[in-house]
Amino acid sequence: MDFEQIEDKIITELKAQIAYLRTVETYAGQIESELASMTGRFPACYVVYGGSSFDWVDGPNHQETVEFSVLVCAKNLRGNEELRKGGPVAAEYGAYDLVKAVLASLTNKDFGLDMEFLTPQKASLVFISRTVAVYGIDFKTAFDKTYA
Repeated sequence: MDFEQIEDKIITELKAQIAYLRTVETYAGQIESELASMTGRFPACYVVYGGSSFDWVDGPNHQETVEFSVLVCAKNLRGNEELRKGGPVAAEYGAYDLVKAVLASLTNKDFGLDMEFLTPQKASLVFISRTVAVYGIDFKTAFDKTYA
């Protein structure tokens, strides 16, 4: 097992659990490069591998602790409050709704893999404008890996 498998499972789980998402994919700079042209892609979640740390266990065996971030992106043209909290129409989801849905979908999941449960570490604002809000939710897990 490695971090790529976990990233794929996170994406699959988000797609399955949050049906109203229009975009769920690996993050590759979409927010910086495509924000103005992303109109039909909201609400969106982007998953990014944040890195690993390693603790030696014995011989060639290490425990690898991996971090992932899920960037949730919401857009609403009706103002800042509805951008964050959602609108009066049931299909209008705000950034806070997305943060809660991602936490509910991923917290304490191991996806059937031989890894520790995924645990949330931090949720924080990444970017906000009059029409778009992006929050990052950081998760951590660990697994044993042999490097021979």
